[in-house]
Amino acid sequence: MAKLDKKNEITSLNSKKNELLKHLNPEKDGTSSLNGLWEYAGKPENKDPRQWSRLPETESFIGSVCRFLNVEKSHIIKSKRGKGGGTRGVQQIVLEYAKYLDTDLSVLVNEVFFQRVEEEKNPDLIGERYINAYRKRGKSDKWIKARLDGKIKRKEFTACLANHGVESPLGFKKCTNAIYEPLYGEGGTSLIREKKNLPDTAKIRDNMSELELSAVDFAETLARHNIEGKEIKGEKRCEAECYNSSRIVAKAIVDSRKQSGIF
Repeated sequence: MAKLDKKNEITSLNSKKNELLKHLNPEKDGTSSLNGLWEYAGKPENKDPRQWSRLPETESFIGSVCRFLNVEKSHIIKSKRGKGGGTRGVQQIVLEYAKYLDTDLSVLVNEVFFQRVEEEKNPDLIGERYINAYRKRGKSDKWIKARLDGKIKRKEFTACLANHGVESPLGFKKCTNAIYEPLYGEGGTSLIREKKNLPDTAKIRDNMSELELSAVDFAETLARHNIEGKEIKGEKRCEAECYNSSRIVAKAIVDSRKQSGIF
């Protein structure tokens, strides 16, 4: 019974850490969302990040972190207005804000950051976390493998686009839609969301079948090899090659299944 209770405690802790990590929404620049942390804490009144950052003791702490890291304030805490805005901060700032909100919360935040440090030392832990998260959502091991393989291929694809003249976010979006349209129809991303009844916040590929993931991965891989092999440059030409490569994949699927439609 004691072992079962211990197992339940560990499961509960891991669940809390995963939920907190979603709210923190860490980014590659090393910052996490203070607004997400505030929401996770239950949105305590008069304790939101904006009000906290104005406190004298907070300003003093921020100054100390700046001096210790030898950086400007904008490097450790930044705010953005409007939709998708909020306050983000580096690890030291997030931990200090967590202590201000709740002592127990600061311990949990510290556990999350410690876990990420351990994952950087041992990358296998990252894979285990992703696999376990997908299994909890009912995904099969075959689907998980296809999804994780696709993440790697997607990075190779976008890196290729960047190296061949695709610079703007709109350019990357157009190339992605050029992959989707031959497989799903005109409209690309928006059409997929409509067909699958997905909100704007949902990740499209997390809601694809194993076959869909494999088809998209192959289309992006084929496009990458063609762009590199033909030395294609520029957003419009890359977009055209993405569409042509995906059309080849779509035709192969239709021919193999001998039916109208693909997915």
